[in-house]
Amino acid sequence: MNRFRQCVYTVILLATCVVASPFIYKQIWDSSKEKTKTEKLPPIEVNMPTMGATQAGTAPEGEKSTDAQPATAADGSTVTTVQDATEATTEAAPANAVNFVQSEPTYFDDALFIGDSRTVGLQLYGTLKNADYYCEKGLAAYKINSSSVNGQTLTGALQAKKYGKIYTMLGINEVGNDLDSTAKAYGAMIETIRHEQPDAIIYIMANLHVATGAQTSSISNERINYLNALLSQLADYQNVYYIDVNPVFDDGDGALRTDATSDGVHVFANYYETWCNWLCMNTIVK
Repeated sequence: MNRFRQCVYTVILLATCVVASPFIYKQIWDSSKEKTKTEKLPPIEVNMPTMGATQAGTAPEGEKSTDAQPATAADGSTVTTVQDATEATTEAAPANAVNFVQSEPTYFDDALFIGDSRTVGLQLYGTLKNADYYCEKGLAAYKINSSSVNGQTLTGALQAKKYGKIYTMLGINEVGNDLDSTAKAYGAMIETIRHEQPDAIIYIMANLHVATGAQTSSISNERINYLNALLSQLADYQNVYYIDVNPVFDDGDGALRTDATSDGVHVFANYYETWCNWLCMNTIVK
């Protein structure tokens, strides 16, 4: 009798598996499709000028949270796709050419750099030592008005001294947020700078890409490109200019080169000199 019951239970179990399997497979399939869904960012043009002088520099020879301090090597040394962003950068351009020229490091003696931990790297390891720096790891455009650096607000820093040039690069710490809101906050910051420093040339520096292995669902080069494209629209190429150093540090896939970074987010200390040299090659002289 016990053997008979076992056979009955086995038959019932097999029948249950046969009946239920289509529903189980459907559930697994739907779940798999849900996991592979990605956010579709609307296409947007990058507002870049036609240039009388080449802006893109030459690739050099030779920090993991976004709030990390710049990394140092042992030797001391966050548009719909990356391709779309690259094509838009080269194809979309204002009618008038902009002549970026090479200047000496003294050009930056009356400059102010505003930024996050990557700008901290410029301050610590770069060669433009006579410039002023308003930078701190974690600094973001959306909270710029409530932030302070060394006890000073941005407005206070802008009112303390007259500047001829102001460089800004923020966004990697907020690229995981709503990008349109981030760009709006960035635009408000640019307006504050123009109000306090009406005679200064303003440079909006594109956010650096991250290495392929450092990308996440929220911090990706796709999102960085989209944010950069939004920020480029803030440039009028009369008082506000958009510049992009990414071609200097990118690999063939539009990501930060792995040999230029230790954490996938910040460049090695010795590459900040390369960055500064590129900045000297891409200046506006009025």
